[in-house]
Amino acid sequence: MNHIPAFTGDRLWDEIFKAVIDTMPEQLFPLFKEVFGKEYPPGSAVRLLATEHSTYLDHPTQPPSSKLMDIALLVAGTDYYHIECQMHNDWQLVLRMIAYDLHFSLLHTASAGPGTGEVTIRFPQSVIIYPDQNSALPDRLRCRILFPDQSEYTYQIPTVRIQSYSLGEIHQKHLNLFLPYVLLRLKPRLKQSSPLTKEELTSFINAIIVILEEDVASGYLTPQQSYDYIQLLTHASRHIFQKYPHYHEEVLQLTKPLIKLPSVELREAYEELNRIQAELANRRNELADSEARLADSEAKLADKDAKLADKDAELADKDAELADKDAKLADKDAKLADKDAKLADKDAKLADKDAEIARLKRLLMEKNS
Repeated sequence: MNHIPAFTGDRLWDEIFKAVIDTMPEQLFPLFKEVFGKEYPPGSAVRLLATEHSTYLDHPTQPPSSKLMDIALLVAGTDYYHIECQMHNDWQLVLRMIAYDLHFSLLHTASAGPGTGEVTIRFPQSVIIYPDQNSALPDRLRCRILFPDQSEYTYQIPTVRIQSYSLGEIHQKHLNLFLPYVLLRLKPRLKQSSPLTKEELTSFINAIIVILEEDVASGYLTPQQSYDYIQLLTHASRHIFQKYPHYHEEVLQLTKPLIKLPSVELREAYEELNRIQAELANRRNELADSEARLADSEAKLADKDAKLADKDAELADKDAELADKDAKLADKDAKLADKDAKLADKDAKLADKDAEIARLKRLLMEKNS
């Protein structure tokens, strides 16, 4: 069975359901017998169908849309089934189911009568699986459809409440598909004043293991399928007991086989190798992303350094221009100082001449007097 990541929230329960259907679809046969009274012999063909269907939009500006179902399949080449796994009670689910089944029918079952112009679509057999406990869950979902010609039809979908089945009923009816979910019935005990005891958990897990062992012995399950159910049970345990690790450790101890066959050890080693390789690949990808981000940062820093160098060069050019201007101004100042010195010399000479003229004038005045 493919490795299931440690999903959070309700997604894990959908993935467990899909994992069972993907690897051992015949496990659905007891469910079909229980819900629809339909029996299939072992080996009946099961074909998984596409679960995503395009919708028809009237408004041209709206983006494309699609409907995504949980499980859709064709059994024995004639019978179509649609299965949804739902954790919570949602009154709008019946409306989504109608939309799912309509689009499914348009894609898979629409046919036209030759020469009659009449088109027929056949809805699949649909069922909703509720894994968790909820006393408000209905036996059936119903939607009353009123047509313009005053006729009406009540669209009904049966529901299956896994926690309403005892382990004895699950074993008797071979509804092993329910086993990965039965630990959910212990969840309320975790928060009660008298919490779940180790003895109660041990007894519960042992009862599940006995069911699987007896179904292997009677041929309803293969050893590999029993092993896969155990693995799914441990996934469920990890999720339910994530805040109570001692319970999960107890489940692991109880489900761990005392004797491992070489084929099991080889498979586990292969799975561990795949897990390590996947982890290494993820780390390599993370390292490559980090190196790419570092290279990008270094490129940005280099770009900034280049821009700063350009600015420094511009500032150096401006400083050189200013120094040149200062030199020219100093040269002008020197020339002006030289001119001022020459003018001062001329002024001194003129002053001497003026003094000489004044002396001569006094001498003339003295002679004349």
